[in-house]
Amino acid sequence: MNTQPLFNSLLSEKVVNTSAIHSIIIPNGNNQVVIQADQLVCMEGCGNYTFLYTNDGRKYLVSKTLKSYAAILDEHQFLRVHKSWIINLKYLQDFCEYDRLLKLKGGREIAISRRRIREVCEVLTPLVSCA
Repeated sequence: MNTQPLFNSLLSEKVVNTSAIHSIIIPNGNNQVVIQADQLVCMEGCGNYTFLYTNDGRKYLVSKTLKSYAAILDEHQFLRVHKSWIINLKYLQDFCEYDRLLKLKGGREIAISRRRIREVCEVLTPLVSCA
């Protein structure tokens, strides 16, 4: 079954999706890989490309922008913390507002941008406190 048309329609910037998705289908060589949203730890935007990091330590490069993923992911599970980073709140381990730094399970540290610190604090302060 060819899932590429489905993938393209989900991530098309012209399509407005009102409901969050539960999985992402990405091309990997001649095959398609299905990544469950719960398995995504974070995403790093690099221009017109995005690196997807999964909980099993894998890293996938996809030719879609971070903005296109931000539009389709559940805003209650995923949070844009920087122009180049989206994190899955499920994997958040520690948050310190003073250092503007997030620590994710698995050891990855991600800086919060100055522009987004207020928004991030509003979401994270009830969940995690600064040690």
